[in-house]
Formats: sequence, structure tokens, C-alpha cells
Amino acid sequence: MRISYTELENKVRSMIKEKRFIHSLGVVSVSRMLAERYGLSSSDAAYIAIYHDAYRYSCDDTTAAYCRENGIEVFPEEENEPMLLHGALSAIHFPEDAEGPVPDFFCTAVRHHTLGHKTMGKYGAVLYIADYIEPGRKHLDDDDRQHILSGERLEDMIITIMDMQQAYFDREGMKSAAVSLELYDYIKAGGEL
Repeated sequence: MRISYTELENKVRSMIKEKRFIHSLGVVSVSRMLAERYGLSSSDAAYIAIYHDAYRYSCDDTTAAYCRENGIEVFPEEENEPMLLHGALSAIHFPEDAEGPVPDFFCTAVRHHTLGHKTMGKYGAVLYIADYIEPGRKHLDDDDRQHILSGERLEDMIITIMDMQQAYFDREGMKSAAVSLELYDYIKAGGEL
């Protein structure tokens, strides 16, 4: 039996900086709202959300090798920027930190919340969206948030987010990760999470 949400929240608070913890609480709030909107378990969504950034400050040049040793595929962009692997580390350590088994979809959701993945599932979609639009994010205003939330499906919201990200990347001369583009194309072709 895993620990309660409150116990996990307290544990996560001790693992990350206060500003990141406040962000995580915002992600929990949005995740609960999205889960309720789409008929998912708000308690599962909250449990996933509070934990998603638990290893945000634990990545270094050895992280990619560690992830591979634990059976996790590492994408080229993560190889180049190890901080992107904090979701992978969270996926690896989730059962240990929860002090009991967690469903596979919990681990899949936290694994893919940074770059997205076509196998991340509904809870992964909820986390991906909530992480992007939580109220503390300063790159969005209320109109942006409402535009994203106006999507009929989770997949529609992800497309809107990815279009906004691509516009930013284009301005900054950056490239989207191949795995993110694969997710985008999958949804555009009618794929569901």
C-alpha cells in the first residue's frame, strides 16, 4: 500500500525548492480540474501531479546512463540537456518514494510530461497540460489559458500548446524534439491518448 497524497506532498516538499513546490501545487490544482472535466480520477491526477518534478534538481551528466540501466529510452534532446530527464528519474523512483506499488500509468505520465509522447495516456495528457498552464506560469495570460482550455478534447489542448511552443521556438531559432513532433503528428492524424 502506497503512502497517502498528503504524505507524498510532504516528501516532495523536502526534495525540491519552494518555488518549484508552489508550481507543483498549481499543477495539482489544474490536474484535478482537468481530471474531473474528463471523467478521470482527480485523486490519481493529483498524486501524479505533486510528484512530477520531484527529481527536478537531481539530473547530471550520469542521468542518461542511469535511465538506460533502468530500462528507460533516452531521447537525443534529453541526452543533450539532462535536466529534461527529471521525469524519467521520477518514473524510476515513484514506487520507492510512494513506499508501495503505483500503477504503470502514473510512471508513464511523469516520464513524458516534459516532451510529451504518443503513449503518455490520458493522465499524461492531463499532466502535460497542467504543467504548461498552471497559474504561476508567467509566459501565459488568462486569455492564453482560456484559449487552451477551450479545446474540446485533451488532445486539442495539447495541439494548441504545441502550436504556441513552436511559435516561440521559431522566434528563438530552436528546434522541437523529434518525440514531440511525433506526438503532434499522431494527434493531428486522429490519434487519441
